[in-house]
Amino acid sequence: MSIDNEISGELNSSSPDDSISEMTEEENLEAGQPSGKEAAPGEDKKRGSPQFAKFLGEFELQASPEEKIRLSIDFMRTALTHQGAPRFRDFWEGRKICLPLFKESLQPKVRSQLWGEYIELSGEARRLKEILDEQSAFAVEQIELAIQAIERDIEHYDTLLSHVQEFTFPQQCVSLKKKQEVYNQFQRELQLLNTLASRINGLRKEVVKTEMRIRAKNKLFERLSHCGDRVFPRRKELIKGISQEFAQDVEQFVTSHFGSQDNQGVPLYALREEIKALQSIAKVLTLNTHCFTQTRVRLSECWDKLKDMERDRKKEIATKKQAFKQNFDAVMEKIAALAEICKGDVSFDEANRQAGEIAIFMRSVELGRDEVRVLKEELALAKNPVVERAKEQENERQRKEREAEALRREKINAVKEQLQQLLSSPDQASPDEMSEKRDALLKEFEAIQLSKAEKQIVDRQFKQLKDLISERKERVLMALSEDDLKSLDLLKSMLGERKERRTEIKNQLESYRKALGGSGFDFEKAMMYRELIEAEKASLDKINSSIDEIEEKISEIEG
Repeated sequence: MSIDNEISGELNSSSPDDSISEMTEEENLEAGQPSGKEAAPGEDKKRGSPQFAKFLGEFELQASPEEKIRLSIDFMRTALTHQGAPRFRDFWEGRKICLPLFKESLQPKVRSQLWGEYIELSGEARRLKEILDEQSAFAVEQIELAIQAIERDIEHYDTLLSHVQEFTFPQQCVSLKKKQEVYNQFQRELQLLNTLASRINGLRKEVVKTEMRIRAKNKLFERLSHCGDRVFPRRKELIKGISQEFAQDVEQFVTSHFGSQDNQGVPLYALREEIKALQSIAKVLTLNTHCFTQTRVRLSECWDKLKDMERDRKKEIATKKQAFKQNFDAVMEKIAALAEICKGDVSFDEANRQAGEIAIFMRSVELGRDEVRVLKEELALAKNPVVERAKEQENERQRKEREAEALRREKINAVKEQLQQLLSSPDQASPDEMSEKRDALLKEFEAIQLSKAEKQIVDRQFKQLKDLISERKERVLMALSEDDLKSLDLLKSMLGERKERRTEIKNQLESYRKALGGSGFDFEKAMMYRELIEAEKASLDKINSSIDEIEEKISEIEG
């Protein structure tokens, strides 16, 4: 086919290529031209871009068709290689202007060369348009997936809200502590809504900058608008609610602590930390601009008032320090006098009395915390000589008590040892001698101060010794001849003694049983009382046997 035929085909074709040679319906609408109609003369400049208007101005200045074609081809090439995205509308307008020029009178060689460039640019534009259409379709698909994810999250709004992390208040924030649950409920939902709103806005920007057909953009914008209708009104309502709550609480804090000269005795450092906490919370909470600005201004005013209060307080402290210094010197004079007295021979009670008077005087005058601490240390140093002497006297007393206790234990042990020797004496020992020794040990025993437990243990040994002496006396009597045994009075006297002794043993045994059953003794004392009871039982058995033998002898004599 010749070039003339190709040109005629291009000119006469009603639809050369929908994607390149003609605008789509959406592109016509964007350009302000009705679909399927030719643009009116003089409307190209209104419809085109600034680059296209510049091109038309240069185009009209060209004299020959060849120069116009070259200028048109350069403009088409520039439109395709535009940085960012090709200007297909400019390319199409330039191509439409350029095509009829090939019917003009041109040299065949020049026409063939320029036509080749024209066809090459048209093919390149077609391929580039296809690539961009594929990219646009992929971007639209990804945006639709993102919108679907937002729509799913909105459908499962309550579930997502239950997984939102709780808002943590600073520990030093006291004024909002009681309403922590209220702010936590607001902020948790706002965190979720802020995330959804950020995603919706991000997708809107992405749709705006992505090249796609107007119809597709409108559909995406419509879906995003439906999502926004379920997010932005609720978010606006919550922001208004939390802003009102925070503004009221800040105003109440300001009124309570800075509304008058009396700040309810709250320390300045506590107020300073509270202001810092409120300012930091204001940055974390989702507040509207008016509330954030208003609360920042109110808290800044409080901060300035704090500075003035601290400046006044420093002046007051400086004045008080002068008074503290004078009172400190007056107390130190009294302490110095007490220190001189304590170096002499003064009693501990007298030193304490004078130190107490100084302490009362200290409480009656104004002193700082540091001054009180120093004065107490100085007062303790002044009393130190008397305290040391009292400690030495106490140590000497305790030493003497320990020596007396050691001597007492030695005497107790000596008595116990002698009693044990008597208890283990041979059978040939005279009962009378044993009785004399027992009486002597009993006098020594009564002269020693004993505890109740020690006395009971030693008493048990004395009773065992008494029983032993009685047994030996009985043996001596039993060993007499029958004539001597006929002395009925002697046996009856012996029987009376044994019965008295049995009564004593029974009374003692009963007292041990009452003591064991009525008192909460520890294990050691309980074991001791059980041993005493067993020993008394053994003595009772022996005395009962002795009584039985004597009664048998008396029965035999009385015959």
